Amino acid sequence: MKPLLLGSLLAAIAFFFWGFIFYSVTGLPEKVLKQPAGDVGPVLNETFPESGTYFVPGMGNMEEAQELMARGPVAMVHLHREGLRPMDPMLMLGGFLHGWGYALLLGLLLPQICKKSGYGARIGFVTLVGATGAFCARIGDTIWWHKSLDWQVTEVAYTTIGAAVIGAVLARFITSPVKN
Repeated sequence: MKPLLLGSLLAAIAFFFWGFIFYSVTGLPEKVLKQPAGDVGPVLNETFPESGTYFVPGMGNMEEAQELMARGPVAMVHLHREGLRPMDPMLMLGGFLHGWGYALLLGLLLPQICKKSGYGARIGFVTLVGATGAFCARIGDTIWWHKSLDWQVTEVAYTTIGAAVIGAVLARFITSPVKN
C-alpha cells in the first residue's frame, strides 16, 4: 500500500506540472477555443436563470426541440453566474486531488497486469487505459453533446499524455501483481 500511496502522490505532482505545461506553456487550448464577439455575459445572465449546464435548445417539448435543433444553433453552456477567480487556490487543490485520484485508480489497475512486465510495458498499460477513458468520454461528447471536435481531441491528447506521465512515475513504484 505504501508504494501505491507514495507513487500516486508523486505521479499526481508530475501530472499537475504536466497540466501547467499543457494549459499555460503550449498555448494549444487558446488555439482551439473559440472566442465570442464581445461581452456576452449580460445576455447569458438574462437568458439563463441560474448557474448550471444548459443545452440549447431546451429539451422540454421534444417535437419542438427537434425542429429547433435542426434549424440551429445548438449549444451546451456551462454557466457560473457568480463568476470564478482565476487561479483560485481551492480550484488548484481540487485539480490536484482529481489528479491524485486519477493516479490512485491507475495505480490500482497496474498490478493486475504487470506480472513481471517491464517498465515500458507498465507505462504503456497505464497510457492505454488513460487514452481509452479519454477517447470514450471526450469523443463521445462530440457526438452526444455536440462539443467541438478540435477541443475534445486536444483534451484527449492532454489526458493521454498525462496518463503516460503518471505511468512513468507509477511504474517505478508498482512492479508486481497484487497478492491475493
